[in-house]
Amino acid sequence: MEISGKRILVTGASRGLGRTLAFALAAAGAREVFAGARNADDLELLRTEATAAGLSITPIKLDVTSDDDVQAALKLGRIDILVNNAGVASFGNPLQTNFADIQREIEVNYFGVLRMVRAFAPSMIEHGDGMIVNIATILAKVNLPLVATYCATKAALLSLGQALRAYLSDKGVRVITVMPSTIDTDMSRGAEVPKLTKDFVAREILRHIREETIDPPIGDEAQGIYEALLKDPRAVEKMFAQVRP
Repeated sequence: MEISGKRILVTGASRGLGRTLAFALAAAGAREVFAGARNADDLELLRTEATAAGLSITPIKLDVTSDDDVQAALKLGRIDILVNNAGVASFGNPLQTNFADIQREIEVNYFGVLRMVRAFAPSMIEHGDGMIVNIATILAKVNLPLVATYCATKAALLSLGQALRAYLSDKGVRVITVMPSTIDTDMSRGAEVPKLTKDFVAREILRHIREETIDPPIGDEAQGIYEALLKDPRAVEKMFAQVRP
């Protein structure tokens, strides 16, 4: 799908990959990029940086767990590409992790996406065109116990994307779920693993949007895990099971 001339909404755009994506999409010729953020300070910073860069980015208040915020966002009108990027993570043993933190993950990473899709897909269906891009992780394919429940929400997101394709593909609405390996963001701070840069991942996501790739792994490590899972999924699971807090 072409990016140039499109109206695009990115959730979780205040920092990290979401911010990088918003700026990359605008620089790629999007007609307008709506950058969702929860906090007033983040919105003002986005506005200042977008103006300085001369890019068509409009910050909007958007908490994907809020029905009111999502309904308010509908007033933006038709959105051609919806990028579901907002996400949170908790760490550790699911038997011991604070249950409220796990519930927060599910509310943001899964229900938040579903809430956004249910709000914006009808307009895409009406126009017979659109794309939904879900930001997951290669750990949607195999669980890393260090971030056990986060991986579980991303596995649910990957599965949801498959269901959405089943219902939307014949309506002209494409659905892709991208699966990068670890990205150098605040979420991965302290993790001593190879990390992809935000700029690299954003470029790859833009490429996959244009090519309409179905659920691509992003980065050499993600591609390696994907291929290893095809050959011996149990061995990959055992390998990841050794990584503990």
